[in-house]
Amino acid sequence: MEEDRAESTVPSCVSLKSDRSIDRPIDFRGSEEIERGEHILSNWDQAAPPGESSCSQAGSRSGDAEMKPKQRGDLQEVIEGHKMSLKRRCEHVTEGTHEAGSGTLLNTIYTELYITEGQRHIRVVLTNGVAGVGKTFSVQKFSLDWAEGLENQDISLVLPLSCRELNLIRDEQHSLLSLLHVFHPTLQKIRAEDLTVWKLLFIFDGLDESRFSLGFNKHQVISDVTQVSSVGVLLVNLIQGNLLPSALIWITSRPAAAYQIPPSCVDRITEVRGFTDSQKEEYFRRRFSDEDLSKRIISHIKASRSLHIMCLIPVFCWITAIVLEDMMTRDQRGELPKP
Repeated sequence: MEEDRAESTVPSCVSLKSDRSIDRPIDFRGSEEIERGEHILSNWDQAAPPGESSCSQAGSRSGDAEMKPKQRGDLQEVIEGHKMSLKRRCEHVTEGTHEAGSGTLLNTIYTELYITEGQRHIRVVLTNGVAGVGKTFSVQKFSLDWAEGLENQDISLVLPLSCRELNLIRDEQHSLLSLLHVFHPTLQKIRAEDLTVWKLLFIFDGLDESRFSLGFNKHQVISDVTQVSSVGVLLVNLIQGNLLPSALIWITSRPAAAYQIPPSCVDRITEVRGFTDSQKEEYFRRRFSDEDLSKRIISHIKASRSLHIMCLIPVFCWITAIVLEDMMTRDQRGELPKP
């Protein structure tokens, strides 16, 4: 992963509006036209046309997102500490197992996913994808690239929050500021006023794993980052734009749980669809340093129609790689069974 580092490639997602493929990382900076090969999610910080989203209120206050905070000397140190913390969290991943010592450098194995997209103002993005398709890897790669200074440096803070971890405090009361202090201890010196002027990206990964209620129809309205409430209420107010209206929101979920968020509150719905045929091959080349081994495994997979189809899902590629490598290691002849 940290060999000769190629240009960052964060997987993007599939829009319901388009079937064009895209092969560059997520970018939050803004562009009038979105063409093949340019960054997805490019118009995030531009105002939405009137009436386009009943929940997004960023349009009338889009200037907030453009404000450059006057950073105190100690704040720059805090931000750098946050980046180092994110890098430590994201640079190692586990493929399909959480056994001790099974971590792998993300940049070594990361293979870009098949994604298409459409154009529209975006503040809130919901990314769908079946289990094992690479949603969490997408979040980790995006966070790692930001922390390493490679992408989206116009964003002051990237704040990933795992819904599985948020479940641990679902019965507690927190303000948004204290919530960040709990899950990102390096941000203890951040003040409430800093959050209101900085360009922030909140990433809520794994909505399908959440065990807290999202009551969009009836809930407490919160507009102050120091106001205390439940995790679910804080998340709803962030999505609706009541709380930090200029903040960007990225949510990942399995399709079955995405219904929890009203369509009117989402500026873009995207889908991660896994690997194309060429990306399947790229995965196995990255997985094995032995070029001959990777070629033999790729040939074996191509010869089996069912195996080739199932390798659309990245986690199945990992399973296949583990099984076939083990078979070739145990078999003294180094042969694989005929498909």
